[in-house]
Amino acid sequence: MRIFLAIPISPHPDIHSSIWKANLHDPLVEMGHEVLLWGEDLLPYYDYDPAAASTVPLRAGFSERLVAAVEAAHREHPLDLVLTYLCDSHVVPEAVTQLRDRVAPTINFFCNNVHQFHLVRRISPSFTACLVPEREALERYRVAGARAIYFPMAASPAIYRPLDVPQTYEASFAGQRYADRAAGILALRQGGVDAHVFGVGWPTTMSGAGDGEARRQGPLAGAGRALAASLRGRNPLIAARDRMAWRTLCADHPGSVHGPLPDEEYVALFSRSAISLGFLVIGDSHRTWRTLRQVRLREFEGPMAGAFYMTGWFDELREHYEIGREIVCYRSHSELVDLCRHYLAHPEERERIRRAGHERALRSHTWRHRFGRMFDMLRDEGVLRAG
Repeated sequence: MRIFLAIPISPHPDIHSSIWKANLHDPLVEMGHEVLLWGEDLLPYYDYDPAAASTVPLRAGFSERLVAAVEAAHREHPLDLVLTYLCDSHVVPEAVTQLRDRVAPTINFFCNNVHQFHLVRRISPSFTACLVPEREALERYRVAGARAIYFPMAASPAIYRPLDVPQTYEASFAGQRYADRAAGILALRQGGVDAHVFGVGWPTTMSGAGDGEARRQGPLAGAGRALAASLRGRNPLIAARDRMAWRTLCADHPGSVHGPLPDEEYVALFSRSAISLGFLVIGDSHRTWRTLRQVRLREFEGPMAGAFYMTGWFDELREHYEIGREIVCYRSHSELVDLCRHYLAHPEERERIRRAGHERALRSHTWRHRFGRMFDMLRDEGVLRAG
């Protein structure tokens, strides 16, 4: 197939990375498809408010550029598919409909739908289909009038593979600092586990982001913010506990916090660590009456890279792995500490689970598996051409 692919290259504007290209572009090329990767900078638009008046002209300009690029590629040689990773801030629904009706089937992939579906609600019904990695979010798409296809995350064995490097960390995590992640790493450090964390927002000053401004505004302003958070259903005590955990981690264990890793070192970290960690809490939902979780890309990258992988408990994970045999899950930070201690003391058990998780990832969780099944289904329905 000839595929027009519009996706961000990096997962974050502050990270020089090509991880999304490696995950979504390269496997399609390996499958033998002709893929036209669009170089337009998509990243800033994910942070724009789709409802803001200031976003309207930006969205209109992006829509024009996207339509022009797709139609130019189609004139050069007919396209079979337009595959995108867009949200409401990028395009107007009419632009998507135009491409769908005049060029080729249009399919949008979007993740973090459990708490950010509002960012794609407007455009989703205009696509031929939407690829949804979170099972919980499927019904939201259907209610909005969109065609939703369950499309779990995956990993490419060409990128994520076991490496022959020295094992230098007992436990590690690579990802942004938010939710209860600092509290989890601090619990491990205080529990005697040599845990290290890498990513945006970790290595910084003791005061923490925004703390200086809070002090300048005084205690009454702080009380006002706490009251406002309470009225929005947030627990300010948990927020304060999170900030304290981060400050304590920076003060007592400064050598355990690190900045983002280049792609090669990110992959190598899975082999450099006896235990690779995952945290599944979404945003600050642990400060509300209902903690939200979702299966992330890391849940497939780690096992594919040959890691012994330990992440938070979530029922949906049982669709992908045998818990306790292929990966390990914890239900609390205290259990996280206990499990890390246990498996560090029992390397034979750890190695058995590591191997089983790697074999399962290779067998079931490559992007080629995901795309192959999706293409077969759409061909059977007549959406895509056979062959």
